[in-house]
Amino acid sequence: MSRRTSSTDEEKSCVRTARKRGIIVVLAAALMIVMMAMLAFSIDVGYMYTMQSQLQRSVDAATLAGAGSLINGEDASTDAIHEYLVRNPVGTQWKEYDNQPIADSVTHFMTNYSQGLDISYGDWDSNSQQVIPSTRPPSTVKVQMRYDNMPFFFGHLLGRDSFSISAQSAAAYQPRDIMVVLDLSGSMNDDSEFSAFGKLGVDSVTANQQQIYQDLGSPNYGNMKFTPQWAVAKGPAPQTSEQAQVSAEYQYSTVVVNSDKSFDRVRVRRSDGNTVTYYPSGNSGSFTPGGQVREVWAYSGKNGDGSNQVHYFNFTSRDTFAAALGLDQVSYPYSGNWSAYLDYCMSSSNQNKNAGFRYKFGYQNLIVFWLEQRSLNSQMPDMWKGSAQPITAVKNSVELFVHFIEESQSDDQMGLATYDGPDGESVLESTLTNNYSFITTQANRRQAGHYHNYTNISAGMKEAREELDARARPGAFKMIVLLTDGVANWNNGGYNISAARDAVIHEAHLSADRNYVIVTISLGAGADKDLMQQVADITTGSHFNIPGGQTVQEYAEDLTEVFQKIAAHRPLRLVQ
Repeated sequence: MSRRTSSTDEEKSCVRTARKRGIIVVLAAALMIVMMAMLAFSIDVGYMYTMQSQLQRSVDAATLAGAGSLINGEDASTDAIHEYLVRNPVGTQWKEYDNQPIADSVTHFMTNYSQGLDISYGDWDSNSQQVIPSTRPPSTVKVQMRYDNMPFFFGHLLGRDSFSISAQSAAAYQPRDIMVVLDLSGSMNDDSEFSAFGKLGVDSVTANQQQIYQDLGSPNYGNMKFTPQWAVAKGPAPQTSEQAQVSAEYQYSTVVVNSDKSFDRVRVRRSDGNTVTYYPSGNSGSFTPGGQVREVWAYSGKNGDGSNQVHYFNFTSRDTFAAALGLDQVSYPYSGNWSAYLDYCMSSSNQNKNAGFRYKFGYQNLIVFWLEQRSLNSQMPDMWKGSAQPITAVKNSVELFVHFIEESQSDDQMGLATYDGPDGESVLESTLTNNYSFITTQANRRQAGHYHNYTNISAGMKEAREELDARARPGAFKMIVLLTDGVANWNNGGYNISAARDAVIHEAHLSADRNYVIVTISLGAGADKDLMQQVADITTGSHFNIPGGQTVQEYAEDLTEVFQKIAAHRPLRLVQ
């Protein structure tokens, strides 16, 4: 009895187990279908998000490229947008462009996808968050791109074969607040002085000096010529027919004496005190006594009592040279007198002597005297009008820089600082402004050594930084353009190269702390290129080096190219 019961129970249990297994198989099959559907769905959804992300990146890249090309016009901007949409394909588009020239790929893109592209230009309105039309050149570009019929992997199983994606982006120029810092140290005249003969050539420098003379109005002082000449001293005019008219041309170790009558004799005292007597035949002679000529006595003509007329020339006196040049009848045009110029021409140790013009006088070395010895505006207030180099190349390039920014009709502001100031520090020539013509005027009316002859670079940097601190706009990109042709050598009221250099680095860090970018320009062989590179690196700026040994024209071309690059490199930002 018990055995039969056990057998029946086992049979019932096996039946129940078999039924459960059948149900699990059915459920597993059903769940697998659901899971496969969910997997297919998740793959397609993930693919959709991936395509959306790729499209957004593509549109962002194209928008930035278009905004960066706005400086060249809307057509150039549109071309850049098309190119970058092609260079950043979405999904399997890369197969359509693979191994094709970019121009052919753009043509294919425009043929197949242009209907989904919309580009608009204008200015960005931060209040409405829209691009609004503008009558001036646009500062903002907006790109909208839509791709339809993007294929699903498994969507057709659910009745959907494709999907659409779209993205939009807007990029605008970020307005800039730019402080230009110019080096007005005395060395910014060096390429117009005699010391530049060896580097730039005698003819080139002389032509520049001639231009400066003309820029100053070609003034006339006495009987001087442009090219320095020996001074010719004249004796008193004859009062009777027996008296002679005598002249003596001073040539340092030689004197050339001429008379309208014959000589009895000529006596010449040289620098060692000895006197040499000559007995020339005729009425002229060139006399070289074996040392520097100091005094001359020419015996020619007769006095009323029949005695020999003696003509005395004292070449130890400035007055003799002033009278020989006619400068005794002409007032010195600026503060001071002619004595300093005469001393400069007679000096035994300066660039005038090295150029071969010692004891020669003319407008050419008068110009160099002003450039070298009287560069301060308080001493020579008209030199800003002259084309001294390289300061004129710098001023012309700044003018072009300002013009380029003005033509772009941007929202940029500019200010101008110079170093050194009257106290060896700096001068704020213009606060930040969009009155660009004022910036140009201020720069053009400054001359090398305008206030001070030394180089306090950190003072100029500080002036620019403090102006940005005080007046820069919160949303503007803040930058400093710093130019120098020399080595920092003035700090805290004195000449100290080491301290001046340290002060420049300190100022660079202060600007970096404020996210002020400094673009540096080192001009010529004498500039501290390493220091300027450090300043640019510290502030994440750029350094441009214009090498020495170039002609003035080459300097001007390089400077113009650099300032154009700075003007054209406008920061961009995605605003949408």
